[in-house]
Amino acid sequence: MIPHSDSPTGQSAGCQAVLAISNSRRWAVMSLLFVASIINYLDRATVSIALPYLSADLHLGPESKGLVLSSFFWLYALLQIPVGWCTDRLNLRWMYAAHFALWSLACGFTGFAGSLGALLVMRMLLGIGESIYLPGGSKIVAVLFASQDRALPSGFFDSGTRVGLAVGAPLIAMLIVSYGWRRMFAMVASRHWRGWFHGCLPLPAACKACADLSFPMPLRAPHHAGDFASTASCWASAWVSSASIITGTCWSPGCRITLLRGATSR
Repeated sequence: MIPHSDSPTGQSAGCQAVLAISNSRRWAVMSLLFVASIINYLDRATVSIALPYLSADLHLGPESKGLVLSSFFWLYALLQIPVGWCTDRLNLRWMYAAHFALWSLACGFTGFAGSLGALLVMRMLLGIGESIYLPGGSKIVAVLFASQDRALPSGFFDSGTRVGLAVGAPLIAMLIVSYGWRRMFAMVASRHWRGWFHGCLPLPAACKACADLSFPMPLRAPHHAGDFASTASCWASAWVSSASIITGTCWSPGCRITLLRGATSR
């Protein structure tokens, strides 16, 4: 474990020890984050794609559907700051593995939900588990790469979220049609455990320094944070990004399936 030190010298020594990891092993860790990002967003989309079918089985009205779709974001949004704080201070290797296990279990047990309440609990647990995605991934990038080299790995692992939506939507739809929505959740979750055991737990030996992330990184912004946050473009980008993610993962898939079912029934 890298010793913690509040002095600039101690922080510099810790950073240099981590940055000495070979480039191939850094990108091996980035590949794991990329796969985790795919799984992360694939799991988010499961309910929205299965919503027309599970709402019919559970007799959910429009208000209940809205609760189901939004419940994921209740704790997911609330935990971003606390999880970020813990990411800076706790063992990130085990923290990420625990969150990964939680969101996999929540996804799998969603298929056993027999009421609106059970469905809401599973979605909120999924939000808790997936709250590690951005804080954890950003921390790993910050530790493994120098400041001038972080844009590429950040874009690489985050691109998995879009791949997850692009690949996951037709895959989930195919599983629902072939096996039903309940078995679909179990089948999607069962695939996660291979990644949990072979990815999160036995991280490459080179990531042992990354595994004990419990020291602060001396990240310095080129400009004052207030100047950046006050710009109109910053807030506009944040709102557009949030709206596109919520629309893409929650509302659009279920709406499209509902419209297609209506068109084919005529």
